Amino acid sequence: MNPDDDPLSRRRFVVATAAAVAAAGATGTAAAQEEGGNESGGGGNESGGAGGGGNESGGGGNESGGGNQSGGNESGGGGGGATETVNVVDNAFEPADLAVEPGTTVEWAWQGTQAQHNVVPDSQPEGAGWEGHTSLESGDFSFTSTFDTEGTYEYICEPHVSQGMTGTLTVSTDAGQQASGPVQLVPDAAWTLVIATVAGMVSTLSLVYAFMRFGGSSER
Repeated sequence: MNPDDDPLSRRRFVVATAAAVAAAGATGTAAAQEEGGNESGGGGNESGGAGGGGNESGGGGNESGGGNQSGGNESGGGGGGATETVNVVDNAFEPADLAVEPGTTVEWAWQGTQAQHNVVPDSQPEGAGWEGHTSLESGDFSFTSTFDTEGTYEYICEPHVSQGMTGTLTVSTDAGQQASGPVQLVPDAAWTLVIATVAGMVSTLSLVYAFMRFGGSSER
């Protein structure tokens, strides 16, 4: 008797194929989860390294303060937090709007400017006492301030305020969450494994269908 005509043999083949498909799917999913977990964990470690870099950068700002009068006026006298930079270019602060957590040190860094600029507080939270840097500077210069008092700080460059050279600094405990952005739930590498697994399952099921549809027919 032809094995293709044996219903029992065909059933055994279908069962074996389905089991193979299920095993392949489970293996691919487990690999995707493991890959995603490892990549996510690596990202966390890398992010931690970046935080360390921020602290190191802050230390550099304080060091360079000896030559550039960095270290400026502090609000609250905190310190030990992250460091952010606002670039002072001709007629603009970049970024013009910055959100930070309490204890963050902000560095205003002149980027080889031709014109003279300063950083003058226009409004700030009650009790903050931030003085900015009112002296006009040009070329390469920097100063830092550490912010502990929560609220919104608005500042201007006096000679160029009419040209829109203004900035806003928001100090809030929620700043870190706001800046984190959307979370990538499934890393790209995991998506690649999932797609490959699904493609393999579709191909296998197609073969099963073809066998069931045409495998048992024979000329008599």
